[in-house]
Amino acid sequence: MGAIGPYHYKVWVIGEILDRYESCKNGGRKPKGKLFVTPNTDTFRTHRNAYFENIVIYAVDIDNILESLDSPLKEIIKGRYFEGDVRTFMEDFGIKSRREARTLIVRAVNKFFSEIQKYKKSYRRPRKKTA
Repeated sequence: MGAIGPYHYKVWVIGEILDRYESCKNGGRKPKGKLFVTPNTDTFRTHRNAYFENIVIYAVDIDNILESLDSPLKEIIKGRYFEGDVRTFMEDFGIKSRREARTLIVRAVNKFFSEIQKYKKSYRRPRKKTA
């Protein structure tokens, strides 16, 4: 299999973040714990030309990012409509145009991914003190 495109990379990253976030919320970890998002080995085998970056993010920050999104972008991400069929989203939200539904889904993915990127850039690891 060849390289994946930017949209599919974003969908993968968001899916992995939401998987970790939901397991944290369901009692798998502390609610304010760190989420480590790393690609599994199957992903590397199927998308060998893709570059995946490890992400460390706090669950509470995912809450804040989700709450900062406008409606219906927040519902698209929370409901994971970006992973399913566009028709499901159209039916659930009463949208008649497939193009409009697809545009909203792509906008939600891009906006959420952009917010994650902003978070990553603003998050600074404490530096080790040198003697």
